[in-house]
Amino acid sequence: MILKPLKKPYELQVFEALDSRFTFTQKEISYFHNLKLGYEGEKTFEQLLRDSFNDDYLIISDIRLEVGTTSFQIDSILLTADTLYFFDVKNLPGNYIHIDKRWYKLPNKEVNNPLLQLKRSETLMRQVLQELHADIQIECYDVFVNPEFTLYQAPMNKQLILPTQLPQLMRDLATKPPATASQQLLAKQLIARDIGKYQYPKIPKYRYHQFKKGFRCSKCYKLSVYIEGRNCICTNCQQMESIQHALMRTVKELLLLFPDKKLTTNLIYDWCGKGYSKKSIQRFLDRNFQKVGVRQWTYYK
Repeated sequence: MILKPLKKPYELQVFEALDSRFTFTQKEISYFHNLKLGYEGEKTFEQLLRDSFNDDYLIISDIRLEVGTTSFQIDSILLTADTLYFFDVKNLPGNYIHIDKRWYKLPNKEVNNPLLQLKRSETLMRQVLQELHADIQIECYDVFVNPEFTLYQAPMNKQLILPTQLPQLMRDLATKPPATASQQLLAKQLIARDIGKYQYPKIPKYRYHQFKKGFRCSKCYKLSVYIEGRNCICTNCQQMESIQHALMRTVKELLLLFPDKKLTTNLIYDWCGKGYSKKSIQRFLDRNFQKVGVRQWTYYK
């Protein structure tokens, strides 16, 4: 049973809403790519847990805990009757090599050793459990979910799970005794201690006038959409979407990027590239949002 499901990170939502409308720096492009990889990897692993365990096992996704002034994030937790398993999920493609406790992305770029980070998280988790007076074993793993990941000279470490080892790990864990009322209580305590996302997200600074306007494709996100009848059609990938769905998605993106802006017919008309009539936009807003004010002071919420 998934007690706390994975949610798309706020940072990733903002980057996706900016995509095609805003010009990223090379550093921002790299960060956006890593955000997508990380989220897709966690989503893949959560689905693997969902498929491998019944409701007698407790699953917590994406939780950030704090000990004193030190915080740490855990991608997935699995609770059985006698053990808390937690997983740091890696969605790295490419070729890596392990040499003298150091990791390199081939040919020669040194990267952080994930096992060191895992050890830190394990120590902090033990402190959390001590504060909760929870008597339960801990086992932790670095799991690599990307099938295109290769680690040469991999260390013989049971905490390191390579893509080909994932099925066996799931089978082994599925033999463990299911969670009891004690683990149910522990899971609730852990979720209650979740401090949420970092307070200072790394998102680009932007202003409304910097954006390219228009409908974005729901599949490829390109601003290559034209309206035909009641549908939006992408000239880049031929994706078709109803104008009503496209409008709702576009309005939500605007509200995500500019939560303090008042939602007006003129604003949506401009944001959509002035390619859809104001009268149709006003009818859409009347149907789907609460109208406030009258005449030129009308806005929606």
